[in-house]
Amino acid sequence: MIYLLANTASQTMRLSLDEARQFLPSYTHYLLIISHEENSDFGSGIAQVPNVVLENQRITQLQVTTIGLLLTGMYRYIIYGQNSASNTNPFNAAVVGVCERGTLIITDSTGYYDVPTLNLDNDVIYQG
Repeated sequence: MIYLLANTASQTMRLSLDEARQFLPSYTHYLLIISHEENSDFGSGIAQVPNVVLENQRITQLQVTTIGLLLTGMYRYIIYGQNSASNTNPFNAAVVGVCERGTLIITDSTGYYDVPTLNLDNDVIYQG
C-alpha cells in the first residue's frame, strides 16, 4: 500500500511502471491523477506530471506532491504514459495509455494512540 502525507510537497512513490512499456507506444513522461475514493473520479483530486527520480526495469521512483489534498483517507491513482512535460489532461492527444492504477492512503501526522513502555524482567523463567 502506498501512503502519502496530506498537503505535502516532494514525496516519493515507488512503482513498477516499466512493465507497461511493452504494451504501449513509446512515451517520455507520466501523468499522475489522484482522486478521492469516496467521491469517485469526479471528487476532490489533483493531476500532475511527476518528476522521475529513478527508472529501470524493476522500479520507477516518482517525486509527487499532494498540495491541495487536505482530506485524509483512501484515494485512487491512475498513471498514464504521455509525450508531454506539462499536460495534466488525460484526454489530451499526448497521452498514450494507462500504465498503472491502484489505491493509496493520504494520512496526516496525527498520533491516534500512545505506545506504552513495557518493563519486563530479564531474569524471570516462565514454565508452561
